Amino acid sequence: MDETSAESRQKPPARQKVHRLGMVLFIAYVAMYVGFMGLVLVWPSALSWRPVAGVNLAILCGLGLIVAAIVLAVVFMVAGTTEDDHAA
Repeated sequence: MDETSAESRQKPPARQKVHRLGMVLFIAYVAMYVGFMGLVLVWPSALSWRPVAGVNLAILCGLGLIVAAIVLAVVFMVAGTTEDDHAA
């Protein structure tokens, strides 16, 4: 391959930063999910505990994962938007 084709295929620095941010947020979410699955595997009886208004911990953790996914998506959307995206 020649040098010009390799340069044209590289991502611009802004896109590399967004890609890295996306991977960090993905790993953070996977860590949260693995933590929840670990709780299910290691201490399933804890999920029946009702800490808030009679709602058990399993439901609260599930809703927490959904909210976390939405928050991480919004963080990615806001942080991943570049000035070039606004100009287009």
